[in-house]
Amino acid sequence: MIAIVDDERRGRQGLSTRRVTRNGTLDPSSHGRGREDRTMTKRPAIEIDETPFRPAHEAVEPDELNRLADAQSVLARYRLPGPHATVVLPIAVPGRRGNNMEKRWSATRADLRHLGADDAVLDRLESTVTRLPPCGYEALVTANADDAAYCWLIQPLDSPLMRVGDLPSLLPALVEVGRRPRVVAAAVDRVGADLAIVDHAHIEAAGSVDGETDGIHKSAGDGWDQARNQRHSEVVWERNAAAVAKELSRLVDAHSAPVIVLSGDRRAVDLVAERLSNPHLDVRAAQAGGRHEPDTMLRLLAASIAAADAAQDAERRADLERLNEELGQQDLAIDGEVHTLQAIADHRVSKLFVDIGRWADRDHIDETIRAANADGADVCPAASPELADGIAALLRRPYHQEVTT
Repeated sequence: MIAIVDDERRGRQGLSTRRVTRNGTLDPSSHGRGREDRTMTKRPAIEIDETPFRPAHEAVEPDELNRLADAQSVLARYRLPGPHATVVLPIAVPGRRGNNMEKRWSATRADLRHLGADDAVLDRLESTVTRLPPCGYEALVTANADDAAYCWLIQPLDSPLMRVGDLPSLLPALVEVGRRPRVVAAAVDRVGADLAIVDHAHIEAAGSVDGETDGIHKSAGDGWDQARNQRHSEVVWERNAAAVAKELSRLVDAHSAPVIVLSGDRRAVDLVAERLSNPHLDVRAAQAGGRHEPDTMLRLLAASIAAADAAQDAERRADLERLNEELGQQDLAIDGEVHTLQAIADHRVSKLFVDIGRWADRDHIDETIRAANADGADVCPAASPELADGIAALLRRPYHQEVTT
């Protein structure tokens, strides 16, 4: 989960799990130079270390827990048989207010039973709630009699959520993970980088790249010697940066991660960024610390969460711009509750838009989402108060093309 790991081979310190918020600062950082080294030897091969980091402690999620990591996994829950129970609970860290999970779950279980949840569903919920690691986030947990799933909510809900019914209540999870990209993060220095994949609130180490170390630091000298030594150092930096950029590009392709966050030595960060030539990549620099600082990976997680937030917002803005364009043409879009629900019934909706401010508490929101998605429609929940009745849709085909025979 967010328990960061250490690498004993390099003597780095392990990190403790703590809450990471959305306030990652996305500006380039600068760190001090190392000691001078005049040594120049034959260039060694670039080393890519695939050894995974070892968890710093045991506060990690069991592999068998079912995490809702994207919109597809959330929408799939609507197709499962009911009844379902859904609840949002803060999973407090030890020592903070509300961290007595046993007491809080006992009260929550009694409330859910009062709402009509049976023991089979409650037992499924309990098996997930009581095994989630204390991280400081809220967790949406949903279950039927067969299984349970959860989604971390980085942004806390404005009001409590506890429901029992034929369908799960999953709008907050769609808001959280819908259109949210994975991020490749890297702590960079002039030798190489430590790499990680950030998927929502999870950071997982993805190996290291280590290049040349001889002649890595510019050294003093006179005349031609000084110029030659400095140029050699710059060539070494560039080769090491190229190796890091190559591995980052591989991870981007392997994990479908369109966002890269870099932190560390400012010159190294710039050199790596210059070598990431894919025009579709969003490359950001973050003040998250240097490669060998003990808290860098936690700070990189915060910066990556902020970068994913920005990318998610941009995708949703683009979706809304297309919707507004189509509404203006009165062709492949429709808005208003009556018209949109009719379009869903007519199997015409390709993408459903829901204003979360007005629809979060509506009793039939989950039925509406399920009905649209049953025909393959995507769902875009966003803050969009300009929509008539807070709901709209892009259409597969316009109504005015109907042919009567």
